[in-house]
Amino acid sequence: MAVAIITTDFPDEVGTGMYDAVGAALGVDANPPEGLIFHWAGEVDGKWTVSEVWESREASDRFRTERLFPTIKQVSGMDPETGPQPTIKEYPVYHYEKP
Repeated sequence: MAVAIITTDFPDEVGTGMYDAVGAALGVDANPPEGLIFHWAGEVDGKWTVSEVWESREASDRFRTERLFPTIKQVSGMDPETGPQPTIKEYPVYHYEKP
C-alpha cells in the first residue's frame, strides 16, 4: 500500500541550502529512488518540511538507509541516524493518480 510520509521539525541547520546540496549529491533527477511516487519540500508554518508519497514504507526506508543518510553525512557531516531527529508522520494513501 502506498504511504505519504511527512517529515518536519528538522535541526536548525536544515533548510534550502542543505536540501539543495544533498539533492545535488543524490542525483535524483538522473537516478530516481525506486518506489518514489511524488516529492516536494518547502516551508510549512515556518518549518522546513519534506512530503513524499511512496509505493511502500519499505521503499522509503530503503532509500533513506542506502542513499539519503550516507549522502547527508557526506555533504553535511551530520549523522542523521544518531543526531537530532525530525518528526516523521506516516499516512496510508487510499488512492493517487500519476499522470
